[in-house]
Amino acid sequence: MKKNKLYLLGVALSLLVTVSCEKDDSSSETKAVFSYIADGYKVNFTNFSTNATEYHWEFGDQTEASTLKNPTHVFPAKGQFLVTLTAKAGELISTFTDTVLIIGPNIKIDGDFTDWAYVGYTHQNEPGTGGTLLGVKTFASSGYLNFYLEGTTDCSLTVMDLYLDSDNMSTTGLISWMYPAGSGADFLCEGSVPGGWGDVFAHVGPGNDWSWNAISTFGETFQFSAFKTVDGKHAIEFSIKRSVLGSMSKFVNFAIVESNEGWSEVGTLPVSQTPESKFAKIAL
Repeated sequence: MKKNKLYLLGVALSLLVTVSCEKDDSSSETKAVFSYIADGYKVNFTNFSTNATEYHWEFGDQTEASTLKNPTHVFPAKGQFLVTLTAKAGELISTFTDTVLIIGPNIKIDGDFTDWAYVGYTHQNEPGTGGTLLGVKTFASSGYLNFYLEGTTDCSLTVMDLYLDSDNMSTTGLISWMYPAGSGADFLCEGSVPGGWGDVFAHVGPGNDWSWNAISTFGETFQFSAFKTVDGKHAIEFSIKRSVLGSMSKFVNFAIVESNEGWSEVGTLPVSQTPESKFAKIAL
C-alpha cells in the first residue's frame, strides 16, 4: 500500500511539471518589446518583438508614425515621450509602451559642429533681411546657454552685442527701440570675438534706459570656437555660463547685433527695427 501511494504521488508530480511547462511555453505568441539608444535628439530603436510580421510605432511627439521594424527617430525637444510599439501577426496583436528620455545633445565648444546636427534652428532671418547674420541654433544645458551662429562670409563678430532677457518680462530691463514688439534685456554681453575682449553687464534700474553695471568678462563667462565655413556660410559656436545670469524660469529671450570696427551695425538677429521685431526664445 505504501508503494502504491508513492507511485501515485510520483505520477501526480510528473503531470504537474508537464502541465506547468506547457503553460509557460509562449513561443507561439506574438509579443511586442523594444529597447533604444539616444544620441542627442536622435534615437535608434531596436525591435525585439517575437512572432510578428507587421509593426506600428507611435513616438508621442505629434509626428508621423513608422512601420519600420527598427526605426530611427529624431525628437523635437528635450523631455519624456511615451513611445508605443504595436506588433502584429495576422489577427494576433501585442502592444508595448515605454518612456523615452531625451536630454538633448552633448554640446562641446570645440569647432566640431556635428553635435548640432539634429538641433533645429531657434531663429532664421528671411534671406537678405538681417545683414551679416543668418540663423542661430540654441541649446540650454545644465550649466550653459549654447549658441551655433551662422552668418554671411562677412560675418566676423568684430563687435558683438548679445542681449538677454532672463526674467521672461519684456517690461523690465532695457526696452530697446530696435525691438519694439518685445525686448526687456536684463543682461548685455558686449565685446569682440576675434579680439578676445568683452564684458557682461547687468541692467540697473529703476527705469528701462541704457544703464548697466559690469559683472564679468568674456574670458570668465564665455567659450568661443573659431569661425569655420559651412555650406558657404561663416559659422561659430559659443556658450555662456548660466550662473552669471542668476535665476531663470522656463526660457530666455535674446537678440544678437553685430557691428563693424566703427561701431556701425551690420547685422541683427532677429531682424530689428520693424514693428514686428522682438527677441527670440531659448527654451530651458
